[in-house]
Amino acid sequence: MIYDEPIYRPLGDCYLAVEFGDEADLSLNFKVLALQDALKKADVPGIIEIIPSFRELGLLFDRFETDHETLKRAVVPIQKAVSEVDTLPSRLVELPLWYDDPWSAELARRFNVKKNIDFVAECNDITVDEVIARHTGTDYWIVCVGFTPGCYFSLPLDPTKWLKAPKYRTPRSFTPARLVALAGFSTGAYPVASPGGYQVIGRLAVNIYEPNSKTPAVFPEDGVLLQAGDRLRYFNVNALEYDEIWDAAQKGVYKYRITEEVFDVKGYLASRRA
Repeated sequence: MIYDEPIYRPLGDCYLAVEFGDEADLSLNFKVLALQDALKKADVPGIIEIIPSFRELGLLFDRFETDHETLKRAVVPIQKAVSEVDTLPSRLVELPLWYDDPWSAELARRFNVKKNIDFVAECNDITVDEVIARHTGTDYWIVCVGFTPGCYFSLPLDPTKWLKAPKYRTPRSFTPARLVALAGFSTGAYPVASPGGYQVIGRLAVNIYEPNSKTPAVFPEDGVLLQAGDRLRYFNVNALEYDEIWDAAQKGVYKYRITEEVFDVKGYLASRRA
């Protein structure tokens, strides 16, 4: 359900959530990000941090400066002013990805499961080559970043390119850093080595989390490259290209392909309804 008016929920002594609906619909995330942008510009007293998620905006506040009701009264008129979202700032980030890579294959052997990209192909009644073509054939909208530093959740902007697959019934105890995976509605990546249950399909040739970055002009102070509202475009690289890009990235000379743009939200939603 998409709410006619957002619901304001206190979630702890210092946290107010603005919830726009209870379903996984991109239009809700557009509203979340529009409100985030407006609140950053408004500089509302007492807000310490603004945390976007798929369908809800979290506001962490200083309770010595404000409280739930005072903050709500300040946020409501700002939210109403951006209730109709026409455009959003959105970076296009192009990431090199080695599909059907040896690390993913080794994980499958270690955990005694079918190679994940083969399983994804089977789930969608297509070939592995078609999985790769579909995955590189659309941009992915990042709805939120979290779980581990730099981990993101994203949706394909072209619904015809959707790839479906279930999560592991029992999650892996280990996943190498930079593996890209999908399950349910989301595609994401493992910025650091960690447990996980998504179906891995390839490995990025560059980092998306660098706390001590070799390219500080690209990575912010917290080391997290990606942010909610970015669009990802994956391009397929082979083994040699992967090695060349990874070597350049480690030396701090790789040129990340990041373009500052404005996304036509109104036009996109209209095309999706057509």
